[in-house]
Amino acid sequence: MTTSLLVSAGARLAEPLAITSLRVQATSFPVQLVTWQPSHASPIKGHQIYGQARSIRSILDSHCPLLTDPLLARMTPTPFLNSGNLQSQYCILNALKRDRHSNIVYDRELGAMSNGGTISLDWYPARRPLGYLDSTPIVVVMSGIAGSSYEYHIRCLAMSLANQSKGRECRVVVMNHRGTSKTPLTTGKLYDARDTGDFCDIIQGLKNSYPQAPLVGVGFSMGANLLTRYLGEQGSKSPLVAGIAICCPFDMHALAVAVHRKSLFNDQVFHPTLTSAFKRMAMRNYDVLKASSIGYDMDAIMNVKCLTEFDSLTHAKTYKDCWDYYRDSSSVAHVGYIRTPYLAINTVDDPTSVARSIPLGHFRENPYTALALLEHGGHLGLFTGINPEIWYLNPVAEFINGVLTSRQALIL
Repeated sequence: MTTSLLVSAGARLAEPLAITSLRVQATSFPVQLVTWQPSHASPIKGHQIYGQARSIRSILDSHCPLLTDPLLARMTPTPFLNSGNLQSQYCILNALKRDRHSNIVYDRELGAMSNGGTISLDWYPARRPLGYLDSTPIVVVMSGIAGSSYEYHIRCLAMSLANQSKGRECRVVVMNHRGTSKTPLTTGKLYDARDTGDFCDIIQGLKNSYPQAPLVGVGFSMGANLLTRYLGEQGSKSPLVAGIAICCPFDMHALAVAVHRKSLFNDQVFHPTLTSAFKRMAMRNYDVLKASSIGYDMDAIMNVKCLTEFDSLTHAKTYKDCWDYYRDSSSVAHVGYIRTPYLAINTVDDPTSVARSIPLGHFRENPYTALALLEHGGHLGLFTGINPEIWYLNPVAEFINGVLTSRQALIL
């Protein structure tokens, strides 16, 4: 689908000007799909994804009408959430909301990492005793920074994928990063936007325990950045059959610049929410952090006011400064190395994962990747309808089913 936002390979979107001031009435906006076109030569020689699918575009065209059909591939933002900031704020303020789309109970499992750390895995539905023989697809989810399995959008996704009326039901397991969601810290090492080691350990553990089950990765925000880095690092050796990145920042430096601009959303919502979560984590694990050889300044951590202050005191201690850490943590360069069907969903009016950082050139050159770009939806919002519901749940389910169907055709 050609659109005005498809630009030349290697180029990026021009900076959106005053995008958050756009008024969104009950208007439907098309999904703008950026991907490799079969008519174009690919720099990846001899590529074939699954069965007869020579590119992700083949899977999308055959199985994903909500992303490709001109009549169906549309999103109507909730009328009273008429800007990217409002969509994003609604997501944050309703994180603990429970309704018929999200009312689930997890089965928790603690996992020991190879370097001594601990993460928690929240399963929905509960784990089964079949283990080795179980071939039910497993969707592994990573939240954003300071997020957890209990966020509304993650519970909605888990319920949607596990209880599909059409397509293949999946089991969902949400990986809670070190120290989040009351997961105890057992070492002084915190999770960050760069290190994919914990995710790698989890995927390998699931592969060992459920060797017959296809594994799909889904990441939100910083979790999407980690998933993108992981898929790029693994290349053709990735054990995942598909990856979905929702509101991936790609360029962490650009994200940090965006969230430190003076705005009502940044000053009254974004930073207070994050720093409160950081301080709760630090207080729960105070003794472990205080005793760590890393040398955390606990008094300073307990008084941080913004993201860069926290990162400077924690993740960036081995870097020149936090800005150097952000540059090193970005996933933008990894997109070109992905060899797993990969769908990114982003919005133009996202106030944090800014649209100008999306590497359009990589998506147009790599036949394994696709970008679904929406004009409105903010950061992790994408709420549609008068009674706000999350738009991307059905397109994500379609994509997972499409990949699994294409993969099954190859196996048979």
